[in-house]
Amino acid sequence: MVESEYRVRRRESADLDGCVRALAEVHEADGYPMVWPDRPADWLAEDDQLACWVAVAPDGAVVGHAALAPGVASSAAHVWAERTGRTADRTGALSRLYVAPAARGHGLGARLLAAAVDYVRAAGLWPVLDVVTTNGAAIELYERQGWQRLMTADQRWPDGQVVAVHCYALREAG
Repeated sequence: MVESEYRVRRRESADLDGCVRALAEVHEADGYPMVWPDRPADWLAEDDQLACWVAVAPDGAVVGHAALAPGVASSAAHVWAERTGRTADRTGALSRLYVAPAARGHGLGARLLAAAVDYVRAAGLWPVLDVVTTNGAAIELYERQGWQRLMTADQRWPDGQVVAVHCYALREAG
């Protein structure tokens, strides 16, 4: 299959079951997310999200996902705000980005990322993200796409564990 046979589009509520199936495949293969949510569909469709996208295979199966949330909950947003003199509420945080193992190699991660960045920019916000330091494939994707690591920080997650994350912001143009 060639890359053009896959589509990236806005997520619809009918896509959630497929999103959960693809997420389960990613979790089994890569351990993402680190903590499997009790209600994965709710985790993927949190109330505060600004927008979400899916990657769809030629057969109509959902094979990837990306979400965008207000950046204020992101460690990266606060680091970016401190460095730029702007406020964290002027950011949009990429989250819940994944591509099912069988659909990798078609540029879908980059296309999902681009859809989110386009939306953030159109909204007048700055793109940021946090990524667990052990997620090497995601880190490579972000850095290939022009994201700049701002720092590494420890986050305390709701389950009480402390997790090291890299904080990224998209590089300034020029």
